[in-house]
Amino acid sequence: MSYLSIKEIAEKWRISERRIMRLCQENRIDGAVKNGKVWRIPEETKKPLDKRSKISTYINVERRVIVANVNTEIGYDLLPLLKKEGYIVEGICEEKSKIDNDKLKNIKILKTDFENRDALEKMLKKTNRYYDGLIFIDTDKSSEKLLKNKEWLVIQLVRKMDVESSIVFVNNRQNAKAKLEMKLAKKTKTRNGVRMNALNLETSEGHKIVLNFEQIAEDVCSLLTGFKNTTGMALTTDGGYLAFDKKGRTENLETGIFYRAIDFYFKKLNQKSHLWCASMMLEDEWTEEPLEMNFRVNNLEAANRGAKIERIFIFRKSELKKFRNNKTLQIYMQSKIKTMFVDYHEILEKEPKLIKIVGNGWDGIDKDTLIVDLPEESKQRGYVSISPKEVKKAYECFQRLKTYAQDLKEVLK
Repeated sequence: MSYLSIKEIAEKWRISERRIMRLCQENRIDGAVKNGKVWRIPEETKKPLDKRSKISTYINVERRVIVANVNTEIGYDLLPLLKKEGYIVEGICEEKSKIDNDKLKNIKILKTDFENRDALEKMLKKTNRYYDGLIFIDTDKSSEKLLKNKEWLVIQLVRKMDVESSIVFVNNRQNAKAKLEMKLAKKTKTRNGVRMNALNLETSEGHKIVLNFEQIAEDVCSLLTGFKNTTGMALTTDGGYLAFDKKGRTENLETGIFYRAIDFYFKKLNQKSHLWCASMMLEDEWTEEPLEMNFRVNNLEAANRGAKIERIFIFRKSELKKFRNNKTLQIYMQSKIKTMFVDYHEILEKEPKLIKIVGNGWDGIDKDTLIVDLPEESKQRGYVSISPKEVKKAYECFQRLKTYAQDLKEVLK
């Protein structure tokens, strides 16, 4: 994103530098940031409506949404989606809570003490005069005092909305109920027609829970924008959760859930990620079924994003002819993925324990996650492990296999 100075913006919008300075101080220029005494303004920012004109009283040209508890993983993933929908986003968060400044860049943040009604009233005076939407994220870490003030706070913000506005409650607490939301929905429907719906997150108990916050954010955004006449509706989602036991692994997963987990982890891979994999080249892994095709696409897209991907394929030399025209291997070899061949018989003779560790194959992510294939005869497809001991054992095995590896391109010439 490129920024312009006040002088450059003044020339572009044909108004005085003094007026631009005033608009910045009033937080009326979206994305404006102050560096020391100098204001910098995003080049693509639109000129705000002149409120000195009477017509501005009747016309709202901006679409605004305010997010309570914005500094949560759901909130962070919501921001780009809301911006894509054309909203100007403002956020509310606890005064003493931590925020990710990079993710909240160019967002107006209102910090307050959720436990203090006076502080909330002071914060409300800094909010905009009108909002098209409110998203209230209720998390496990939400204070009990906030929950007591929740109804009051929502009512205050509803006064800044009209029949075109929408409110979405996100209940991310274990066993959360939407009784308060349904009560408020009835009040607001009869008062000013604001739509009010809820997304309840239900997960099973586990030592550790991993959620797909990006997908949850997509559901929230759909509730905000996709339902034009519903109010008092509550949807339930499992958030694509994975529950880990005390040993750091999930239960054995059914095929669909297993591939959904792969999809979740692979889409998070970036330039800092290292994906290291060992495959036994079993026939069922190389079909053209949609799940397997999507798995290959995820590999290629991750490589294109800059992730370091190394794949070792273990099979017998006698099978070289069989795999020479394999479509998947051909695609991988032409991509940015490093492909290697290890002779099954050589490993079986020299270090058979490596074959045992590989099992049916696995995908390792950095040094903290292992996605493991189960034997063909198993009713389930695989599991995910974050056990440091299991991940370390697989990673060391991978490094040993690399000492026997050859460039797959050369082998399949």
